[in-house]
Amino acid sequence: MGNYKFLKDENISGKTIAIRVDLNSNVEDGELFENARLRKYAKSLKEMSKKNTKLVVLAHQGRKGNEDCVSLKPHAEELSERIEKEIKVLSWDSDYETAIKEMQAGDIVLMENVRFHDNEEQEFSAEDASKIEWIQKIASVCQLFVQDALSVCHRSQPSVIGFTPLLPSFVGPVLEAELAALKHFDSGEKPCVFVLGGSKIKDSLYLINELFRKQKADKICVGGLLGELFLKAKGVVFGEKDKFFEEKGFNELVEPAKQVLENYGKQIILPVDVAIMNDSDEREEIAISELPKENSIFDIGTETVAEFKESLKGAKFIVANGPMGVFERMDFEIGTKRVFNAISKARGFSLVGGGDTETALEQVDFSDKDFSHISLAGKALLQYISGKEMPGLIALQGKTSEFKPKEAVIEKPAIAEVPVEEVVKEELTLEKPVAEEPVAEESVAEESESEESESEESESEVAEPKQPELPL
Repeated sequence: MGNYKFLKDENISGKTIAIRVDLNSNVEDGELFENARLRKYAKSLKEMSKKNTKLVVLAHQGRKGNEDCVSLKPHAEELSERIEKEIKVLSWDSDYETAIKEMQAGDIVLMENVRFHDNEEQEFSAEDASKIEWIQKIASVCQLFVQDALSVCHRSQPSVIGFTPLLPSFVGPVLEAELAALKHFDSGEKPCVFVLGGSKIKDSLYLINELFRKQKADKICVGGLLGELFLKAKGVVFGEKDKFFEEKGFNELVEPAKQVLENYGKQIILPVDVAIMNDSDEREEIAISELPKENSIFDIGTETVAEFKESLKGAKFIVANGPMGVFERMDFEIGTKRVFNAISKARGFSLVGGGDTETALEQVDFSDKDFSHISLAGKALLQYISGKEMPGLIALQGKTSEFKPKEAVIEKPAIAEVPVEEVVKEELTLEKPVAEEPVAEESVAEESESEESESEESESEVAEPKQPELPL
């Protein structure tokens, strides 16, 4: 499971611990919506505090400049209620070093939103991040650092990697459970089936290409907007939904999706029917062949659910991310509920994750008891699975990341030396499939046979399918 040190193996009694968690939640009009993250971290923090520790909790909420980048005081109130212990929020303009020094065994404090710092949303090397003033101040009054959130480990941000050069660093209980679940993926358990949906179709398109290119997945069932994208790539005309694709700029993804289908179409299970809202405002299921319709598509249909169920049979490892439709609308949660019900009953190990997935599961009455593991990570989970570098995990192992520091291109513009176009292109290019290893010739083979083999390899390389690039 990597060269990690686990907190469970350390005597932490009496220790002051800086712990990075992820409390990021839906916030609307200042109201915090209770969720699985808050529940899970409340449980783990409570258990740690029972061991006479002094916990200094670091977390973020929203992105700077957005309406949801707010104080963590509501989060502290929610955690206090669940842990049954007062949790104070320490602001960054206070004398928080003294406050931490004065903590008593069992105390928990929550540092204010780390994204109130301008440099928290920038990317650094671990060494450079460790030189940031507020990182050094926290480290000076703590004895250990614990990373407990897979969901932030795809970042090279100060609160994620800055403490690792300064303090003995450990994997916390929540992250340990995530890594244990991902071990099933890392070990290459087959057959491996993915069920992907949701609205983040650019990320999912890249993931699908990488999974097949690296021969990590045997089948991928696609629903939601992602499934509709692939149907458009096959030439399906939706009618009303075509306007939505145009408005959202999703049509620029059709060509890359066509190339993915050309390369791996036999392994991608597409919807064969959909559910629309008919003129009576009721759910109506129609075959794909009955499109186009001037009605909005909100879900996959019954026949598609059956196709997905069939694909799950015999799978030893199942990964599900994203709902199958607009589950928030009454009668259009059916596809999501039935697909996840089939996953919960499958015999293979089931890993379910993603922010929208978590919300959907709660709405259709599933819990963490229904699956082998429900991940708290969304994009970070997909990044891990697609094989991209995870700076937060690399730093925990005391290794040097190959990451080249630059501004975060998602939250803030890239710095002048690295144009945004180049950053995005580098990150989202769909690479060509990994060619199968050629069978080695017998050692007694004639040199001419070897040359002929090399010639055949060259022809094979020329004939490899063209790989698309996702639009900038």
